[in-house]
Amino acid sequence: MTGYTRLHRRIETLALVAHAALAVLLVTRLAVEVRGPLGALAVAAGIAGGWLGADLVSGVVHWLADHYGSVDTPLIGGAFVRTFREHHADPLAITRHDFIETNGDSALVTAPYLGAIALLWPAAPGLAPVAFVHAFAVALGLGVVVTTQAHKWAHSTRPPRLVRLLQRRRILLSPRHHDGHHRGGHDSHYCITTGWLDPLLARADVWRRLERALTRAGVARSA
Repeated sequence: MTGYTRLHRRIETLALVAHAALAVLLVTRLAVEVRGPLGALAVAAGIAGGWLGADLVSGVVHWLADHYGSVDTPLIGGAFVRTFREHHADPLAITRHDFIETNGDSALVTAPYLGAIALLWPAAPGLAPVAFVHAFAVALGLGVVVTTQAHKWAHSTRPPRLVRLLQRRRILLSPRHHDGHHRGGHDSHYCITTGWLDPLLARADVWRRLERALTRAGVARSA
């Protein structure tokens, strides 16, 4: 990727390590928080909600990066806007990125988020609401980090067999579903973790409504 420096790669590596360590910490807390059916239900709800939330986050970020700001926008221009704009010009470029380059930028967001959850919600054995918070945080963090990897696999000609199974089950973004984004002039199918929310967001005309709201606020679409 243009502008991808050695320093940025080192920071991404540290972020991935921090994300993994914090996720393990939260999972160990879950192990002592789950007590009985209510605790198990809280964890299940947290995992489902976090995975769904990751799909929503992926859609919002993708939509914004596709149409607002530029590669010179502070903080996000080089890491996010550039990535999505270059992807439109060369959709297969993402398949040439290694693990760190693919997932590191996402970890720059998720590691601080998991750190905040770990600090604000200490372990609470037997408390289902806290178990829900920790399960939601782990699932959301994992979903956000895996988003670009899922996107990469959707463009890969031979992803791993397990990934192909998850794509068919729509647990991960499928090539067929994501193809709607590239065939549709990059104006639809923005969710790239699973794609679950795309039909609902399209029926509710969410993206056009948001665009009109930003236009009224004086924020013009750039692409």
